[in-house]
Amino acid sequence: MNDQEKFLQRMAAEHEIKNVLQQYCRGVDRRDFDLVRSTYHTDAMDYHGPYNGDVDGLIQWMTRRHEGVAQSMHLLGNCIIDWVSDTVALVETYCVTYQKLKSGGAASTSDVGLTVGGSGQQTQVRCRYLDRLEKRDGVWRIAKRVVAYESLLLEESPGDAPFSASMQLATRGKDDPLYDLLG
Repeated sequence: MNDQEKFLQRMAAEHEIKNVLQQYCRGVDRRDFDLVRSTYHTDAMDYHGPYNGDVDGLIQWMTRRHEGVAQSMHLLGNCIIDWVSDTVALVETYCVTYQKLKSGGAASTSDVGLTVGGSGQQTQVRCRYLDRLEKRDGVWRIAKRVVAYESLLLEESPGDAPFSASMQLATRGKDDPLYDLLG
């Protein structure tokens, strides 16, 4: 394989890795936990802070935790990939998560395990995903994740967003406008 072929192979792998990270975020934000599960190898471990363990436990924890989250949006930033081999990559990805908690009852804020009043507060969590991704049977997936927390901003929500009735609003399920687009 010549240098140009190696470069193109590495670029394709980087694209696949970044897609895994983005699919994880889509899955969390749309409460599509089957999609979240598909971004991990079956024997993967996740060290999220409030939850540390295998993927089945992560999905159970995440499903319960997100019952109290009305809206969720993950934004990924810097993504630095350090190559161990052609099938193992160590990936540091900056992330900001915005979430609006449901009104009424207690809810756990974002992924940091703090309990607040649940009266529609909004959270902003700044963190980094520290991932080991492995390519097995031709597919890149997360083998190990550590979430390194930077800071948390908690604020009172101004109430319902002042959007007109004609605007498409995001939801956290299959009724989100995304699924009309995807058909």
